[in-house]
Amino acid sequence: MYCQNCGAPIKTGEKFCANCGSSVVTQQAADLSAALQAAQTVFPGDALAGSPAGLADAALSETPSLTKDFAVSRERFNLILGGTLLWGFVLNVVFCLLFTDAVTRIDYSVLLLGYVVLAFGGIMINKFSDKPLWSFVGYNMVVLPLGLVLSAVVAGEDPQAVRETFQITAGVTTGMLLLSNWKPDFFSKIGPCLLGALLLTVAGELVLFLFNRSFQLINVLVALIFCGYIGYDWARAQQRPCTADNAIDSACALYLDIINLLLRVLASRSRSSSGRKK
Repeated sequence: MYCQNCGAPIKTGEKFCANCGSSVVTQQAADLSAALQAAQTVFPGDALAGSPAGLADAALSETPSLTKDFAVSRERFNLILGGTLLWGFVLNVVFCLLFTDAVTRIDYSVLLLGYVVLAFGGIMINKFSDKPLWSFVGYNMVVLPLGLVLSAVVAGEDPQAVRETFQITAGVTTGMLLLSNWKPDFFSKIGPCLLGALLLTVAGELVLFLFNRSFQLINVLVALIFCGYIGYDWARAQQRPCTADNAIDSACALYLDIINLLLRVLASRSRSSSGRKK
């Protein structure tokens, strides 16, 4: 294979020309299909696959199209991932600023049920679709109703505490992403441990709920678990084939991790404040 820009030879697997630095992703579409098959062999049970088994056999479009998956460079992959995340968080902030009073008039159980239904449908679309447009639609089906739920959650909270919670979450998320970049091999292997810890913690929380008890440590433990999930999902994202659809799928997984962390930090701070007032 030769670079279309300068004509220099390009080794198989390289993303950029060693001579002129031009992107050669579109020249490697055929190689990427083989790489996808290899990735599915290495990670056959990856919950973050986000694409059906037939994706490896689908022809990736050399011309970017939202209705067909296409290959991108690693830099553009992370740019799409980050932009998708930012889109979700901006929508959540807008909802919290504009609709806090409105959602307090809606029965919270109805609001939560609607979110669960829409979010489940969105996650399924995001997981099984190999088209960037549909994956983005699924992502928004998670983000938009969650914005309403967040508005209801923060309605009774002190605005300063909410701002500090967002700042803490942003700081912790940044730290976990840096740690994951530093030790990607470690974070990519801790998924089973995190899942086991989360299931045990949720079971313990359910028992406490049945006995009408609460335990502040539960919030701390769940927050720590989702800190681990942020690092895990970022590390796994960096191991995935560089396609637009995979970037959106990875953003959805990270978004849910970060929102869960935010909610647990907010709950922990709220209970701590209530305890001090008493």
